Amino acid sequence: MKTLIHSNIFTDEGYKKYLLVENEKISYVGNKNIKFYDRLINLKDYFIYPSFFDSHTHIIWYGLNISRCDLSNVRDQDEIIQRIRDYISKNPQIKVVIAEGYDETKFTKNFLPSRKFLDLHFKDKPVILRRICGHIAVFNTEGLKFVKGYIKDFPKDGVIKEGIVLKLNTLFKPDREELVKSFKKAQEIFLSYGITSISEMATSDALELFEEIDPILDIHFYFPWEFEKKLSGWKDKKNIRLKGLKVFVDGSIGAYTAALYGRYDNKKSGKIFIGKETFKKIITIAMKKGYQLAIHSIGDRSTDFVLNNLPEKSNHRIEHFEITNQEQIKRVKRMGLFLSMQPNFIGNWALKGQMYEKRLPDKYYKFNNVFKVIVKENIPLGLGSDCMPPSPMYGINSLSIAQFQSQRLDFYEGLKFYTYGSAFINGVENIVGKIKENYKADFIVMDKRIEEKNVKILKTFKNGVEVYKSKKERI
Repeated sequence: MKTLIHSNIFTDEGYKKYLLVENEKISYVGNKNIKFYDRLINLKDYFIYPSFFDSHTHIIWYGLNISRCDLSNVRDQDEIIQRIRDYISKNPQIKVVIAEGYDETKFTKNFLPSRKFLDLHFKDKPVILRRICGHIAVFNTEGLKFVKGYIKDFPKDGVIKEGIVLKLNTLFKPDREELVKSFKKAQEIFLSYGITSISEMATSDALELFEEIDPILDIHFYFPWEFEKKLSGWKDKKNIRLKGLKVFVDGSIGAYTAALYGRYDNKKSGKIFIGKETFKKIITIAMKKGYQLAIHSIGDRSTDFVLNNLPEKSNHRIEHFEITNQEQIKRVKRMGLFLSMQPNFIGNWALKGQMYEKRLPDKYYKFNNVFKVIVKENIPLGLGSDCMPPSPMYGINSLSIAQFQSQRLDFYEGLKFYTYGSAFINGVENIVGKIKENYKADFIVMDKRIEEKNVKILKTFKNGVEVYKSKKERI
């Protein structure tokens, strides 16, 4: 079937009027009115752009969080308690409460959740609060009993960082039915945001889910390097492809565990989690089996470790790359590495008065998430969300309001690196990421030009098929 769409269609050559979809691909885009087609879709009052490719996300984790106690946007301790009580009231059968997404830097009062605080309100049921970054969690006494065998020390304040906190889904393992249901809910949300392709930073149990689902999204996944042997029997599916291994080198700024040369406001400087020999072993495995490495590195000390030990021209990826310097940027370019970064971190934490200014030395606050500098160096760059939140438009808007010129990109630059840029670092830049002949017919319909205020995504198309339609707009 040949479907002709009349709209304002964004391409590398500017806006065009007509788009022809045939056999899931774009067979024509231009200003000539095609005469032979089977169906016409009139969207001439709207605007079409390539759909988004989230270069770093956690759709499985995000899906599970939707069904858990949501602590996003809480502002004080009373609200935390009330949300947990409401959740328990609605889910009386729940054995362990995992409450996700608090951000103490947004609290109205200076307050940190603790074991004592949780025990005061929840003595008999295990309760775990995990921070928005996923790298730190607070346990009540009953909750600590569940993880006692996995940690060396029993923390008096109930606070645990990294390690088991990143693997709560392994310890409190959901069944397949819950995983599938959670994934489908998350996929609906991703499609509503205009996302049709993702780089999934998968958990060790992801293979069980991938065997069950037939997703709409194109999923390119990176598996935890510690469980690489589980991949021996994996075979790619139509929409699910193994790309490589995920490696953690340091932690997060929110947990004070990203490895810095400087010091945080608490006088600590973070930590590198992996030894040189282990890191080189992972590189050897990747070279032998053709894996691309997705290397989590946030601090400048961590990034030096990565750059000092990676081979040049390897096309591996550094994830986040938040705290850096000019010399590291030049080394990344010389070594031919790719970057996957999260512009929503600017909107969340890098503006004046937010977490970066409060916690980091002045030189880091004034030179973090330097998207503009990286783009000027022509370093391959993909943009993603890390699910904080998963909306690409939130990230693109964050770039436009960034505090410093070194961070700021305009809307069309943001669009480019959230589409073609992400496709490039995943090696599929000749398939998705543009509205162009012979590319997949993956695109979104907006009510206004992307640079205008309060833009809404009205429709999302995957392979030329409408997979999302806004309920708020009639078009």
